[in-house]
Amino acid sequence: MLKHLKQSKALTLVTSLLLVLSLVTGCGSAPASTTPAQPPASQEPAKPETPAQPEQPAATAPTVESNTLGWDDWSAKMKGTINKDYYIVDLRTPDEIKLEKALEGSINIDANATLGTGNTDVIDEKLQGAAKDAVVLVHCKSGGRAKKNLQAFLDKGYVNAFALDGWTAFDAKGYFGATKITASSEQLKPDAWVAKMQGTIGKEYYVLDARDKSEYDAGHIEGALNFGVRDQFTVDHAATIAKVKEAIPNKDALVLVHCAVGARAKVAQAHLKAEGYTNVITLDNKITIDASGNYKFE
Repeated sequence: MLKHLKQSKALTLVTSLLLVLSLVTGCGSAPASTTPAQPPASQEPAKPETPAQPEQPAATAPTVESNTLGWDDWSAKMKGTINKDYYIVDLRTPDEIKLEKALEGSINIDANATLGTGNTDVIDEKLQGAAKDAVVLVHCKSGGRAKKNLQAFLDKGYVNAFALDGWTAFDAKGYFGATKITASSEQLKPDAWVAKMQGTIGKEYYVLDARDKSEYDAGHIEGALNFGVRDQFTVDHAATIAKVKEAIPNKDALVLVHCAVGARAKVAQAHLKAEGYTNVITLDNKITIDASGNYKFE
């Protein structure tokens, strides 16, 4: 029995040693890391590329053709105060201005005596204080000198200089109008002008005498109406036109205009056409009329 007891103790001791050994072995190695893999850092979405902007075309330099305007477009630029927001340059001669009148505040440069002889420095002298980009409105009597000399203004750097393509009309009270006149068909020599006198004067056609009343009273074509340039149209345009409308109510009627030489007839023509009379023909020639109404051309 003693022998059996010793065997039992030995077995218990071996079992205990095996248990200790298993515990030591199980704790000897560290478990593998179980830290989850980090997801890749988020990236901002790629921005779309901005399309290349097309190159802006270079500003077109003004030309005589682009800056020559009819009355409606030209006069529309008269905004604000004259000699502050815009400038008007009158290229007529002093004699023309004396006869036809001018707009108050306009700057006179006699193109024939200055620009026509090569003196373009007068432009800066007369426009002293005006910015180079200021609106400069250029006119003459019929449009010819304005267009012919516009390049001189552009060459001086006045990029907003504009020529009026039209015949001008003024009066002493501030009236200013203009109209397009075709000289070849609306300003005729004697034979062509007289050939228009078909039918009854005052019915099929009218004759308008643009001379002074004293000249008219000394002798005039029978049946002619007297509306003088110097004593009526350029004194008070509105009052004169009101009388013309009473005498010639139909604005499409044929109106044959004359004076003594031709200059005043063209001024009267501009006043009439600026008011909407469509069929106004002037005599581009000298004419003399005696007390009996007989006339001859020189």
